[in-house]
Amino acid sequence: MSTDERSLFSRSSRTIYNQWSEFSAHGFLNPVSGMIFEGSRLTCGMPLGAVDTGCIDLNGDGTWGYCTIFNSHVPRRGPINQPVLGMTVAGQTWLLTTQPLHGVDEAVGYATSASRPTRHADRLWYWGHYPAADIQYETHGAPVQIALRAWAPFVPGDVFSSTLPAAVFEVHLHNRSSSSQSGRLVFNFPGPSPMESGTEPLRRREFHAQAPTHLSGVEIESASAGYILAVQEETDVWTGDCLGVDAGAWGRIDQGLPTAAHGPGASISLPFELEPDERGVKRIFLTWLSPRWNASGHPDPANLSWLPWYGVNAETSRSLSDAGGGRSYSHMYARLHPSAWDTMQYMARHHGSLLERILGWQAVIYDEVELPGWLADALINVLHLITETGLWAVGAAPLGQWCRPDEGLFGMNEDPRHCPQIECVPCSFYGNYPVVYFFPQLARTTLRGYKAYQFDNGEVSWIFGGITDNPPTPPLEMASPTRGYQTTLNGPAVVDMVYRLWLRTQDDTVLEEFYDMVKKSTSFTMNLRPEAGPDGIISFPTGNKGLEWFEACTWAGMAVHVGGIHLANLRMAEAMAIQMGDTAFANQCHEWFLQGSHAMESKLWTGDYYLNYWEPETGRKSDLIMANQFDGEWMVRVAGLPSVFSNSRLPQALSTIWRTCVAATAFGAVNFSDASGVPQANGEGRPGWSMDPTAFFPPEVWMLGMTYIYAGRRDEGLDLCYRCWARIAELGRIWDQPNILRGDTGEVVYGGDYYQNMILWVLVAALKEQDLRGPARSGGLIERILFAANPASTDDESTLATAP
Repeated sequence: MSTDERSLFSRSSRTIYNQWSEFSAHGFLNPVSGMIFEGSRLTCGMPLGAVDTGCIDLNGDGTWGYCTIFNSHVPRRGPINQPVLGMTVAGQTWLLTTQPLHGVDEAVGYATSASRPTRHADRLWYWGHYPAADIQYETHGAPVQIALRAWAPFVPGDVFSSTLPAAVFEVHLHNRSSSSQSGRLVFNFPGPSPMESGTEPLRRREFHAQAPTHLSGVEIESASAGYILAVQEETDVWTGDCLGVDAGAWGRIDQGLPTAAHGPGASISLPFELEPDERGVKRIFLTWLSPRWNASGHPDPANLSWLPWYGVNAETSRSLSDAGGGRSYSHMYARLHPSAWDTMQYMARHHGSLLERILGWQAVIYDEVELPGWLADALINVLHLITETGLWAVGAAPLGQWCRPDEGLFGMNEDPRHCPQIECVPCSFYGNYPVVYFFPQLARTTLRGYKAYQFDNGEVSWIFGGITDNPPTPPLEMASPTRGYQTTLNGPAVVDMVYRLWLRTQDDTVLEEFYDMVKKSTSFTMNLRPEAGPDGIISFPTGNKGLEWFEACTWAGMAVHVGGIHLANLRMAEAMAIQMGDTAFANQCHEWFLQGSHAMESKLWTGDYYLNYWEPETGRKSDLIMANQFDGEWMVRVAGLPSVFSNSRLPQALSTIWRTCVAATAFGAVNFSDASGVPQANGEGRPGWSMDPTAFFPPEVWMLGMTYIYAGRRDEGLDLCYRCWARIAELGRIWDQPNILRGDTGEVVYGGDYYQNMILWVLVAALKEQDLRGPARSGGLIERILFAANPASTDDESTLATAP
């Protein structure tokens, strides 16, 4: 029996749940690879949303999770924990969630206050393939089987479509009984909180068979937040208030929906009739508009209750509160789609073609024979971090005049739930690759921010705004650049981001626009320790003031990690100087490279690996083995530039790392090890900042795995990458991406929405031992994804012509 005749995805005796397997799925010609979760195993569900629109999580238990579509970012609203769907059929009401509600006897699963017994779903099976989530509900005893495909319009290469503030809920029904069945399907939505909707009364409008798309539903709006809930070409449609977690209200959905004149939430009910073995689809549309966010992260700019949660002291909290908490910014999505009603009309007309394009670009990835199944699944799902963390501000005050209104400023939030700040530079160094591949115009606006915020001495900005500087600025601020404390690597990260955008686009105007920033930054970085002469090129700044990405560590003098990255910076800066015809600076970069390389090879090589650090003038030395001592090598391999380490020594050092740091954990590679393979902590950074000896960062593990691949050790490198992603998946955190794991237990130490982890997209190039541009060339995977997402028949109004 075909998938169309069964359900959204096949489950057979060969299906391995909570592990990767191949299976047939609705809308795909060939089998796909993915992980079908029992919903209760997920820590967060997949977010429904796209570029700058905010998102709302569809949790694995059938309830709404975290929500930012109405601009509650810090702290993030939720989990809301209200059911999404219910059904009444054959004298029985079904709550399509496994979560108990108020008034429900958990032992029997019946509502004690309902007018008749109410049953819960027995189990949910959940397959996410961002931006779509498929759920199959097990409802033992129900004559009608239900499955849900919920999706948002995320279309690589199409800014117009990918900024539509909308979600579609396609409910698939199947009458499994031998008799006709009729009933009602109910969709529940909580709407904005009172804080999100503002002080003015909400306006509520019900509509039925509204032309020209024959929509019926309800619209609720205020000046600061609004949404529309609708169905198309349906009769006998009921609308009402939010059902919440009131089991009694859910138990009466066969009779009607609760009503409230000014409530923020809504529900919608539509009938169905099915003959024996008949199938049908009911489609619910949701669109929203909440056009401005406050830099405080909260809808109320004066509400800074979040500050203590992130370790901000009371004095600083009072200071920020007295200043009003933060300025406000306008969403670019609201500029492109200023009417929730117009968005609803567009979705009603084009949902079919949009979903076809989404499944089309996903099929290109699933069908790529050179990608292992786990990686195809990972590449698709890790893109959810763009909607979890991305904000795109219209170019207007408080942004400066350098920012054009129609181009704006795009930035990503390091981790909204744990470390909220915009454009922490190492995070974008790790994680903006899919933005560069699929939305290069957005990546270019981000670089314009770095250019505008560069300090007079050439130092680049650490963040555009956020909590980790002293004093902190509001977490969603985009016009409060600060220097930060990772001084020695901030500049190389920005230089790399310029180079990768130039390489991917082959657009020399990128260099014309950003070369001066690159030149100033490079000169600043290479002169951080001038008194050390050539050794200073690979060293920490004078007095060892200034940390690096491994910020919870002790550092001093020359260091292999920093040194290699500085040398990679010089390779890139020299290439860009040559392209710009700046012979003098190209020669300077080359000379600096030769000096730094000589210091690296003559003073840090031990015979098996490179010293962690050495400060000759004080005698401070660390002979720990750093797993990621070759990050600079990875940078130049991805950039298609010559090596920065000795090609004769690299294989030996990689073998040493494998024997020690990799062998110490089943889940990746510990950050540091001694020569006998015992994990070490490498001291502390700021006072009190230290790491568990077994800890590691997932993006660093993937960089190391790719370094092995580029060095010709493909199987080892790919296995290393797999181990780390597999552990994250096993923990149920596909849509809850961590920053640090423990190597001994595999448990999460820190982090929840780290967009650094989108670095996985570089594996597409690494597996073919190509530079970043390779997959974007004619016939490459990136080019084929973009073609499938944007076929020639695409409507004129959804093309890149509307994008900046």
